[in-house]
Amino acid sequence: MKRGMKQALGVLAAVSIFVGSLLFGAVQPVSALSLNSMSSAVNAGALVANAGGKDLRNAVDDKLATEYGNKIDVNNTNIASFRKYRGLYPTIAGKVVSNAPYDAVEDILDIDGLSSVERDRLEENMDIFTISDPDPALVEGADRFNNGVYK
Repeated sequence: MKRGMKQALGVLAAVSIFVGSLLFGAVQPVSALSLNSMSSAVNAGALVANAGGKDLRNAVDDKLATEYGNKIDVNNTNIASFRKYRGLYPTIAGKVVSNAPYDAVEDILDIDGLSSVERDRLEENMDIFTISDPDPALVEGADRFNNGVYK
């Protein structure tokens, strides 16, 4: 009798949880903002962002629109940008980023501690590098080593 009672209580508990989740667990909060007012808010934001008839851009967006966006800027890059180039990530990338800033792109060939293989690899890829003045928005903190962007 005890075993039958335990099973019955177990089934009753399971059914109670199931029914309770149907009645109370699936309730979604209602938004007071209608779709029309949401689209109006979005359009108002677009007008503010496009104030004066021109797009507002920050310094990093401007830099990305230049050669920097297509090449690795040795003074402003992070280690992750080297991943798409075979043989440069992570060891060579770490050395390049750790020893910045540079006066010229060719200065990366003079990094202390480069092995001959690493130097050859950099020489083979010199066309993928560019240089600009260090931008605090890109080089402050530890973002050059771990910018938190994982793809």
